[in-house]
Amino acid sequence: MTFSMDNSLNEVLTLAGPMIRLFMPKELAALIPEAYRDVPMKEWADGFLMPWGLPFPAADFVQDANRVRNAQQYWDLVPLWDPEHFTVETNDLHSVALMVPKLTFEGVRPAVLICPGGGYENISFHSEGLETAARMAQRGWRPFILNYRFHPNRYPAPQTDLAFAIKYIRANAQAYRIDPQNLMILGYSAGGHLCASTTALRGEIDEALQKELERVRPELAGPYSRISMRPDQVCLCYPVISFLKEDHEPSFQALTGGNESLREHLSVEKQIDPDYPKTFVWTCADDSLVPPSNAERMDRALSEKQIPHLFRLYPQGEHGCSTGDGTSAAGWLDEMAAYMSI
Repeated sequence: MTFSMDNSLNEVLTLAGPMIRLFMPKELAALIPEAYRDVPMKEWADGFLMPWGLPFPAADFVQDANRVRNAQQYWDLVPLWDPEHFTVETNDLHSVALMVPKLTFEGVRPAVLICPGGGYENISFHSEGLETAARMAQRGWRPFILNYRFHPNRYPAPQTDLAFAIKYIRANAQAYRIDPQNLMILGYSAGGHLCASTTALRGEIDEALQKELERVRPELAGPYSRISMRPDQVCLCYPVISFLKEDHEPSFQALTGGNESLREHLSVEKQIDPDYPKTFVWTCADDSLVPPSNAERMDRALSEKQIPHLFRLYPQGEHGCSTGDGTSAAGWLDEMAAYMSI
């Protein structure tokens, strides 16, 4: 069957198959009132705001559901921690995976590992995942999308997932036809914090990853200990950076459970070192969810350490504008690609 706005949320979740949970995890579906879930989405979606102030993305959800029905035509889903017992139904080690679009390339390409946002409460796979992957592929990258752990998992679980994914991609560079020394990580919102913090705290994250590999995937512990988890470039899109002031408090609570001892430690502007990779960071001046001062602090911290970087503050686009279509941020992908020399 083909899904449309005439279907209810529950119909799609029941009939689209388990992979739909990547796009509508149980934690996200629980935010929709019971009274709406069996009603055609066209009757309520436009007028229903999610807790972060944006309308429920029903049209995108329907599009994703139709893609999922024919998932094997579009992408591979590669489990990381537990290939034998992999499931997308949980939010734990069993569900961590890379989405790898089935794209045919000539020659060897640079890689980009995309971390969608979601406040460490869920993952926004459509606009900040699939759409971004398509645009990056058009510009010459081989894209990967990370399904990482989020609330109630705590730091450093998401960061460890990202570090594992970086090493996995490099370990399989020949199979994926990518350059292991030209790997960028790209994150939106809380996914931006995930990328920025994993890079800044790479020493302790690498140590945490090694311990987890020895416990869960001991066959990889030795080989992966010799692979760097430092990305070659970083792209941060309207990122959460600081937890000290003008922060996005829900992200801090979801990532740490309110552990105040981590507030400064996970404020990335405090952790930049001279070996931080080349970075592109952007946000919109009218972002009412994650204050633009987060990206501005990252800009200042990178400048203080003389890290090559480019910062762009676009006038209009609000939070969650993703590829920037229809906003003043519409050119960010081209600016970033030019700066990263792609």
